[in-house]
Amino acid sequence: MKLKKLNKKAQFSQFNIFSFMVVAFLMIIFCAGLIYVSGLLNDVFNEVGLANEVNVGSSTYVNMTLASEQIWGHHYQSIQALRMVSFVYILALAVAIIIVGFLERKHPFLFFVYILLVLLGVIFAPQISNAYETLLNTDVFGGELANFTTSNWIILNLPTIVMFVGIFSSIGLFINLIRGGGEDNIN
Repeated sequence: MKLKKLNKKAQFSQFNIFSFMVVAFLMIIFCAGLIYVSGLLNDVFNEVGLANEVNVGSSTYVNMTLASEQIWGHHYQSIQALRMVSFVYILALAVAIIIVGFLERKHPFLFFVYILLVLLGVIFAPQISNAYETLLNTDVFGGELANFTTSNWIILNLPTIVMFVGIFSSIGLFINLIRGGGEDNIN
């Protein structure tokens, strides 16, 4: 039985600007949800520990308040770093789109297609930004979304960010169009 030879080239779709918008939105929602759930778990286990304090002195007493603080307290404190993780992830994705724009070589016709896709992304970015602003104003996740300051700024200014990421990556594509051949051979 013969196996087909797989194309080993990495692929970064022309629709990466749309992936950037959707992944940025979902990343903030996912991280805020995790922080919110961790806060709820921390509060519930602290309440259970306080309710168990009536059993002090009995043979079945366990200091659940201390256990809750050692487990859920540290967990809740450490998961707060997801705010920074979401920002770094979104920023890294934007930089990756720009770098790939400088590294990939496409047919000249695809440059104009890419420009049209970037324009389409800039047109659809306000809908994502407005949907996020609605979520932000509805106080979903107990107001946890308001704590994502830098990520909020990116999503609320998504049309501008998408425009700049698209412009910089298309500059890279354009440079590769006018660059002459022969760069693949290193002598």
